[in-house]
Amino acid sequence: MKDMSILLRDGIIATQNQSREIVEGDLYIEDGRINEIGRSNNEADHVIDCSGKVVIPGLINTHNHVANTLLRGFADDVHLHEMLEKTFEFDAKATRRDVQVGALLGCLEMIKSGTTTFVDLFYWEDEVARAVREAGMRAHLGWAVLDEEISTQRGTPLDNCSAFISKHRDEDLITPLVSLMGVYVCSEETFLAGQQLAEKEDVMLHTHLSETRKEVYDHQKKTGQRPIEWLSKIGFLTDRLLAAHIGWVTIGEVRVLAEKDVKVSHCPVSNMKLATGGVAPLPEMFENGVTVSLGTDSPVSNNSLDMFETMKFCALLHKADRWDARVFDAQKVFDLATIDGARAVGMEDKIGSIEIGKRADIAVLDFASPKTTPYDKARIVSHLVYSCNGANVTTTIVDGNMVVDQRKATGLKEDVIYDRANEIAVELFEEE
Repeated sequence: MKDMSILLRDGIIATQNQSREIVEGDLYIEDGRINEIGRSNNEADHVIDCSGKVVIPGLINTHNHVANTLLRGFADDVHLHEMLEKTFEFDAKATRRDVQVGALLGCLEMIKSGTTTFVDLFYWEDEVARAVREAGMRAHLGWAVLDEEISTQRGTPLDNCSAFISKHRDEDLITPLVSLMGVYVCSEETFLAGQQLAEKEDVMLHTHLSETRKEVYDHQKKTGQRPIEWLSKIGFLTDRLLAAHIGWVTIGEVRVLAEKDVKVSHCPVSNMKLATGGVAPLPEMFENGVTVSLGTDSPVSNNSLDMFETMKFCALLHKADRWDARVFDAQKVFDLATIDGARAVGMEDKIGSIEIGKRADIAVLDFASPKTTPYDKARIVSHLVYSCNGANVTTTIVDGNMVVDQRKATGLKEDVIYDRANEIAVELFEEE
């Protein structure tokens, strides 16, 4: 129901405000905004009993290729270049219908696991936008841009991206951006043309960057410079850019990212599954003031779009890599998935925390379960990072509208999506 008032009664609220307060009580939502936190005497169109439940800001996934849910399990246990070869085979056979169904499945998975906002890079991104609207999510979407001579897209990638921006720039929940695939398929001319388009349309830039050793050293062999150094030299690194991965970088490159105010999407599960070998140096990024967020990456390279899983993997990866259990704590990891994710997409004044006046992007989790018992205010954030997964989510609210109620999507026909996704997978891969 559009613009209904909602009262979340008697929960534990992890606000993620500046003081990171944990508040016991009510949360009142009206006209898409958070109106009261603590105790409310307001009546509401919809009242949810949150006793035994924890209320959090909706999670923010800053790097995805959501339509690739149809490839889940199709390219497991292989290196990145082999995975890409398999996905290119899918790209050659996939239709608009396939992209839409894959995107619907991914959006369904995300809202049911507490993600309310995501960043996506794909072709036929207008079909992804259609799925986003049906799911009721918030999304930052970029039509994939790469050099025209190696593209399999119909039309020119940059023109497709420009048309997508023009078509979707005035939507409430969809924010278009310019997404460049990476240095391995984008020339200097393509990068600069993409940047010019982003400046003209006043939108963000998104790209894969320094994900693997091969990417970095192949580019260095080709140009004499590492990717970050090269992009800095051509003037591409700016505060518009959200760069995914940043796994093979030096401390000097981290300082360049900080100087240029480039935002980072860290994708720990994908990077480990593909055995990229490099670990994004998050402690040094934090020390230098780089804004870091979390992404799941594609369902091909992760299999799951569950941001709770990504939070846990993030924490464990860096503890193991640095031989230091204190390298950063659960609160910092939770920040990456909420308020820092909002900063990464330029929306920290609207989402990412539960504060009066902000848009009501909310997830409610059931803590009356074995894996989250015992709990109290002091243990809430640790349980969110180390104990929970998406199955704990009972309610998801985006912009004041319930998109998941009692674990069921309100705007999507779940059984139909499952059936269609399975049918399409058989059509696409029956010869495999």
